[in-house]
Amino acid sequence: MDNFIVSARKYRPTTFNEVVGQSAITNTLKNAIKNNHIAQAFLFTGPRGVGKTTCARVFAKTINCQNLTPDIEPCNQCDSCKSFNSSNSFNVHELDAASNNSVEDIRRLVEQVRIPPQVGQYKIYIIDEVHMLSQAAFNAFLKTLEEPPTYAKFILATTEKHKIIPTILSRCQIYDFNRITTSDIVKHLSYVAQKEHIEAEEEALHIIAKKADGALRDALSIFDQQVSFCGNNISYEATIENLNVLHTEYYFRLIDHVLTGDVSNTLMLYNEVISKGFEGQHFINGVSEHLRNLLVVKDAATIKLIDTAENIKSRYLEQTKFCSLRFIIEGLKIMSEVDLNYKTVADKRIYVELNLLKLCDLSGKLPEETVTELPTPRVTKQPQPEPQKQPLPKIEKQQVEVETPKVEVTTPYPKSTSPQPAQDPVKTESTPQSSVPLSFGISIKSDINTVKTEMNKRKDVEEAEVEYDTADVLIPVDELVDAVLDFAKQIEIDERAFSSALRADRIKIKENNVIHIIFTNKSIDDQDLKTRLLQYLREKFDNNQIKITTEVIELEVTHKDEPMENYKKMVEKNPVVEQVRSQLGLNF
Repeated sequence: MDNFIVSARKYRPTTFNEVVGQSAITNTLKNAIKNNHIAQAFLFTGPRGVGKTTCARVFAKTINCQNLTPDIEPCNQCDSCKSFNSSNSFNVHELDAASNNSVEDIRRLVEQVRIPPQVGQYKIYIIDEVHMLSQAAFNAFLKTLEEPPTYAKFILATTEKHKIIPTILSRCQIYDFNRITTSDIVKHLSYVAQKEHIEAEEEALHIIAKKADGALRDALSIFDQQVSFCGNNISYEATIENLNVLHTEYYFRLIDHVLTGDVSNTLMLYNEVISKGFEGQHFINGVSEHLRNLLVVKDAATIKLIDTAENIKSRYLEQTKFCSLRFIIEGLKIMSEVDLNYKTVADKRIYVELNLLKLCDLSGKLPEETVTELPTPRVTKQPQPEPQKQPLPKIEKQQVEVETPKVEVTTPYPKSTSPQPAQDPVKTESTPQSSVPLSFGISIKSDINTVKTEMNKRKDVEEAEVEYDTADVLIPVDELVDAVLDFAKQIEIDERAFSSALRADRIKIKENNVIHIIFTNKSIDDQDLKTRLLQYLREKFDNNQIKITTEVIELEVTHKDEPMENYKKMVEKNPVVEQVRSQLGLNF
């Protein structure tokens, strides 16, 4: 049986054109070779598995090639290329600084630099994980790195550039390697699968690429793992099962339930996710990414920012038609807050479920008994004709008939049907979310300031539409007193003095809904707070005839006994007090 070679080694690039996702760096190196502008030292830095050591080897092989191609690539036919491919080249030396980080190791390297190459033009020294060198080793390497022989080239590779001393950095050309994009990794995995005669679904390769987090070596390792698990047919279902990734179908179902205000199915879906062994934070991050993808595909200019398979991208395009921009942005805010506080809360499940309910509330489709509606402004109610009831008596005041325009209210789609496309608030006028009917002929909005503005415009019409006299409606005494005490509780923290003064024994209710309050101090009789109390009572009982009167009655202050008199009373009860005072020499 042949020995198995992992894909990361088997398909390791041998030319610049085979390097994945680092075209800017490879083009720069090729131009340097073409123009004979090869520096004495290079520093390749970047995340793991992005091609630093690979580019160093290809560069070392290319500059010693005796027959370069027109595209500045090694020929793989000359003696130098053949010896390099067989790992027998005497001109390329690799040093692992993680295990050779002492001063003695660097001194041996400096001794080797003095010997010129026997075959080829350059001697190349590749030092991997150079940040692991000790401070003394760096200092011993400085002089050689600054003034090496013309035939010596140094290539340093590291994942932690910040650990290298500035004197080393200033002597090198620095090349920063980027993380490899998901699309580039998917293309390379497709190439490897084709070479190995393996059938792989595009969605499965996208999952592998995302799991690798920009490292091609990690992606190839995961790919080999999936081949061992699935055989020659890598499916999406088997991939998410083996890599413990939550199926994207859960997120699409969640948004469908949220858009219809289906609280029960939303909570049951989260319970299903938990029962499969997934952490709550993993689910939260997935929902945030799903909402972000819905936001991205909402505009054709940003749709290219989503990294997913084409069939899943089409599902995002379909679902985003039913999501308003406000819903997506507010949902992202909620999920971001959940992710921030998840580790600090005690009961994590209830915390996540509560915020899922907030998402349902954003859609405005919750059942009526759970929706907190805006207060309905008091308007004239047109009497409905009933066969067994007498019509309301006519009032002597002149009636003003106002034509009430019809209000078109968008009816929320029921839970049992699929969601209808939502109007985008950025492109069109905001769709009314509240189910409160208004007879002013204005659009229903969640902003109460708009309603107040429209009411002020028609104040003169309202004055003429008086249907009954509120002065004749007497409010029960107990209800008025309770309302005043409720107001006192609301302002207890901010206005403690005024709140404590509103006591039941100091509140008297007179005729015609007049509330008389007795204060014991002039400083408590605050006009602003009285105005707030009056406004609160009138709004609570919908009665503009409520009035408040106040009276200040100063309480007599009883002066306490002098200290000496108190002390004499103490001595009469317990003579030992005097003995203690005299022994200690105390005095007043």
